Amino acid sequence: MLSRIVPYALVPHALALTLVLASAAAASEAAFRSVAPLTEPGQAGVERALQDALGRLLIRVTGRRDATVLAGRFPPASSIVRQYRVVQGSRLEAEFDEALVRRVLEEANEGIWDGPRPALALWLVVNDGELWFFRPMDSSEGAAMTLDVRIVFSGALSRTLSEVSELRGIELRFAPLPDPVAARQCAEQLWTGFFGCLPDTGGEMLMLGRVAIPGAPEAIEWNLRENGQWSRVWESGAAEAIHSATDLLAARFMATQGPSRSYLLVVSPVPDLEAYARLRAGLDALEAVRGWRVDGAAGDSLRLRITSRTAEAPLREALGSLDIPFELSKVES
Repeated sequence: MLSRIVPYALVPHALALTLVLASAAAASEAAFRSVAPLTEPGQAGVERALQDALGRLLIRVTGRRDATVLAGRFPPASSIVRQYRVVQGSRLEAEFDEALVRRVLEEANEGIWDGPRPALALWLVVNDGELWFFRPMDSSEGAAMTLDVRIVFSGALSRTLSEVSELRGIELRFAPLPDPVAARQCAEQLWTGFFGCLPDTGGEMLMLGRVAIPGAPEAIEWNLRENGQWSRVWESGAAEAIHSATDLLAARFMATQGPSRSYLLVVSPVPDLEAYARLRAGLDALEAVRGWRVDGAAGDSLRLRITSRTAEAPLREALGSLDIPFELSKVES
């Protein structure tokens, strides 16, 4: 069975770094609860933690990592919290008014990432002279102070993955533990670029990381597999990798089930019919664009109305892939 980190906010009474075996349904439950660090004493500290918890909730339920900017649309968090409690003096758990949060987000034309969420399969091969698979550690594992490079690396990475999993509301599934010989052979194959030992995960997204230690923790090479196809290769730290993959999952959900948005797209120059044909083909191929029409032209500038279920930032990123100069603005409904 796969080892998992399940987001704290989706399993309300778990410890921050508790590693559990849970059903996918439990892991993907979209509760309107959140947790935040409590760093200051007194009521002022509670109010700041509640505001932080609201921002974290918005990140999780919208699927947007920048969703804390939406907090300004809400009343103070202390006025919309249903209940909260302080855990071990350092963490605050809060449950917010779901109906109000939904209403404010709908009024802002923001989507809500409801329903079961796909998990992320994460296989990380580590090279410290020997090749081995990273496995998440509970905080009780290993000594508090150690010079063991593997324990230091695994402990720090476990905390990072737990935090980002909790923040984004995504479940992480790690490489299973077959017998040591098979694990070593698979790690060696993956390190050298042969991926045949990876299991068939169906439609589940799989991230394969490779990193040498000691070394820069932000220099992990990641490969992304979707629907059996390797689609992306990049280098980043673990937190950014999970953020990027979750951004993709959230964008795909919103592209099919999010609220419809209208944008004005100005492309310039579009000098001839050949350039227009390329533009048309590019827009038709973008998953983020649900529909479009020409709204006007002036000289070699073309004005288009775009319908999309995607928020502005990921839509800009998608349009950027077309390698065209453009200006994009949201049309208020």
